[in-house]
Amino acid sequence: MIADADPLVRATLRRWLEETGWEVSEARNSQEAHESLRRAPLEVVLLDDRLPGLSVLKLLPELREMSPLTSLIVLAENPSIDRAVQLVKLGAEQFLPKPVDWPVLSRVVACVHEARRARNPPEELDPFLGTSPLIRQLEATAQRVRDSDRSILIQGETGTGKGVLASWLHRHGPRAHEPLIQLNCAGLSPQFLETELFGHERGAFTSAVSSKQGLLERAHRGSVFLDEVGDMDPLVQPKLLKVLEERRFRRLGEVEERSVDIRLIAATHQDLVERVRARQFRSDLYFRISTLPLHIPALRERPEDISPLAHASLEQLSRELGRPGLKLAPQAEAALRAYPWPGNLRELRNVLERSVLLSSRSTLRVEDLQFNGSAIARMLNELPEEAPSAPELHLTLREVERRHITRVLEAEGGHVGRAAQRLGIPRSSLYQRLKSLGLSSKV
Repeated sequence: MIADADPLVRATLRRWLEETGWEVSEARNSQEAHESLRRAPLEVVLLDDRLPGLSVLKLLPELREMSPLTSLIVLAENPSIDRAVQLVKLGAEQFLPKPVDWPVLSRVVACVHEARRARNPPEELDPFLGTSPLIRQLEATAQRVRDSDRSILIQGETGTGKGVLASWLHRHGPRAHEPLIQLNCAGLSPQFLETELFGHERGAFTSAVSSKQGLLERAHRGSVFLDEVGDMDPLVQPKLLKVLEERRFRRLGEVEERSVDIRLIAATHQDLVERVRARQFRSDLYFRISTLPLHIPALRERPEDISPLAHASLEQLSRELGRPGLKLAPQAEAALRAYPWPGNLRELRNVLERSVLLSSRSTLRVEDLQFNGSAIARMLNELPEEAPSAPELHLTLREVERRHITRVLEAEGGHVGRAAQRLGIPRSSLYQRLKSLGLSSKV
């Protein structure tokens, strides 16, 4: 968050931060800064020393108490050493002069971000949560293959948690202390995929103005996770096969071969046997990557696991969103169990997160669940009679979607990026839906 009264300062900092990969919100005064941090957790706050409203000397301790893990950086004109010491004692991690020195600010933001991650590491997800025979069988098989150095192929529908299982295999395998490098192969052109995997030398192609290390080199002695490997372009497949068979490769534009030691974990939602038959995937590469196959069952195949997974997701959301004690009403839990979950675990998490963000209740009821319109109608019709009625069942699906997107945008102050994240869709898709529905991001 950028908390500064000057719109030009906010716009300049925002543009620079978003270009470096940050998602940014703004505050014009201390009240907006306080409310923004209360509404959602933030990693870094850039705070003007003369922010209108509550004095920064009083605001800093409040922000620090509200969010102990947020990095607070104060920006000030003509700063004094005494002032810097005073603000650091009150909770600021850094104190920088204005106008902003971009290289210095870049290093400071990167440092506090890494420090925050070190003291608050990402929560490790359990890929085997549940009691169903299918998930217990998956765990038993994964335990048997985790110590092997052979390639592993994880198969399962979209959203079943293939990436979570890949991370678990790496963390509990023989290369746990080395890097895990991940790449999604879906939709990548042959040249882009090849340069990402193998790297390139300067001048290898028109835009190659400098040499680049590929992901395989970065993963040396560690693991490489190739998600959606079934979408890998046929032109790149033989080069990956050479790496797996000979542990050697060439960068684009390079003559000499390089050696690399990796363990491959691949994943796909596609039927690779059918793709081999259709000559869209090499049979020799398929046999090489599927030495140790694992299959993750779809959520609809293990309905007894839906309740424990939902409760675990709510518990995690309670911590992430600062909403302690989140629970599910019995009818809401029944609705979750009745839904077929075409998007599997990812959809379950998205539905619960949207429901929490759009409801002020600590116990979610069935009408709070943010399914799509046809799904909630079907759910309510299948539940016992005491289930609450849905006031929007007379609306068309288009109108339900329009109202829901409008509410999400209002909750996010018109910020399309954050709204898209809540809705679980890419920002570009949300812009297309806004245009189709005749909506503006300025709600």
